[in-house]
Amino acid sequence: MMPSMRKLTAHLLLLLALFTALALPALGEANARELEYAYLKASHAYLVTGEEVTIAVVVPDATGLTFEFNLYYTPDREQAQTFQGIDRQKQSDQGTYRFTPGQPGQYLVEVSVYDAAFRSLKLQSEPLYCYEPQAREDETTLPGKVIAIAREAGAQQLDGDFEMALWLHDWLTHNAEYDEPMTIHTPEGVLLRGEGVCESYALAYRILLHEVGIDNLYVTGYSRGQLHAWNLVRLGEDWVWVDPTWNDPVGGEEGYDYFGLNDDLLARDHDWSSSIVKPPSAQSLAYNLLLREGAQPFQDEAGLDLLLHAALGSQQPTLRYTYHGTDRHFDVHHSISQWMKQNSRLYFVDSYQDGGSRYAGQLSLTYQDMTGYTTFTDEASFTAHMDQLLSGKPAQVKMAYVGEDQFFDFGRFARDWLASNHRRHFISSYSYSYFPSSGEITLEYRDMTGYTSFASQQELDTLLAQALEDRPERLQLYYTGPDESFRLNRLLDDWLQAQRGVVGAAGGTYGSFEAALELSWRAP
Repeated sequence: MMPSMRKLTAHLLLLLALFTALALPALGEANARELEYAYLKASHAYLVTGEEVTIAVVVPDATGLTFEFNLYYTPDREQAQTFQGIDRQKQSDQGTYRFTPGQPGQYLVEVSVYDAAFRSLKLQSEPLYCYEPQAREDETTLPGKVIAIAREAGAQQLDGDFEMALWLHDWLTHNAEYDEPMTIHTPEGVLLRGEGVCESYALAYRILLHEVGIDNLYVTGYSRGQLHAWNLVRLGEDWVWVDPTWNDPVGGEEGYDYFGLNDDLLARDHDWSSSIVKPPSAQSLAYNLLLREGAQPFQDEAGLDLLLHAALGSQQPTLRYTYHGTDRHFDVHHSISQWMKQNSRLYFVDSYQDGGSRYAGQLSLTYQDMTGYTTFTDEASFTAHMDQLLSGKPAQVKMAYVGEDQFFDFGRFARDWLASNHRRHFISSYSYSYFPSSGEITLEYRDMTGYTSFASQQELDTLLAQALEDRPERLQLYYTGPDESFRLNRLLDDWLQAQRGVVGAAGGTYGSFEAALELSWRAP
């Protein structure tokens, strides 16, 4: 390589090194795009003309960061399609911006955060609604209504921020309805007119919480396939998610499925990656209302199975549950329905009703009165229990199937068993009433005084041989075997014919299963 070329290469390498040094931040300096959180904190949630407002950028560490503020305005509080830029604070290391609104309407603050490597992050405030000072005295305006609601909340003597945040949430969900035409976006909608879309709910909740001193953010993104807005609320040392809109479903009852969620639970059907702010992480479930009110959490199908077995095993009349897994497609109500179809009979459920939202709900149950019932799992265990029970000749027995056959039919099973076994227990008549897997059997018994029972032809032959030796005047026999085609009368006819040289005369009655013979014997 020629000397001039070596010199040129050296200069290029030097310039490249200098450029790289300028482009890369020093070790420990912030990366604007990788900040753990970054959001705007306004001194006022709604504005009043003539009163100064402070907007501060909140980040974990502002070292090496610079900030550029832009202020926008529109006189229209109903629509916010077009804002006009009215002020700018040039890029500097000042992370706060102050302005004094001069006219009613809507204001919006936009901030660009830069790091030393010229990477940037854009943040935006929620729309800041501005009013004349006298609006504070008028409850038909947003300021007056907010002050009145906050005063009403204060009169409740609530215990701490959690109870206050809950009360304000309930005020919104019980006094507003979702605007199905989706035309009302301002906080005035739910606060003054009793209806609005998600933006209206979330902005109103943001303003109410700020009014009572509870730190919170207005967060935007997507949920259930549509643009959406909700809130991040600071309770104690923890940030938690609250979505008042989804807690007030159209055509349904107000609920708390989205009160006090952490990131993992909310992320199942919310995406805030494109929000106007980069919110702090929400990790705690300490303020999850469903858990506080006794809802039982489960993570998957196996957890639901354990939960239901435990609840029905102790015959709980209600079970409040909440799914805490991360599968956004998990259908809790379908899973419960399938489980109940397979297992409800094991716990003698008479009826049940399941209701709730996407991931949580309440299962209400009634049970059959199983007092005095004996459980069995198959024919062998049924027979063993019945043999023991019927030895005492009870007028009624109560039996319940707890085996694995979900199509078990107690009526058919009882009919077949009784048909095959009633003689063995000297049952003269029976009847039964039943549910699919349980039933009550009512019984009457024969008077078997003087009768000798047998269960097979071999046993009968033994009894008849003994009769030839003993020569009784009366012979009473009763067949208890399972053979429905057994013919005792025919066998006795054959026996008497064979023994006509010994039996002088025979009278009495005999049929297929029972005989009462009067015998006279010839002299030896």
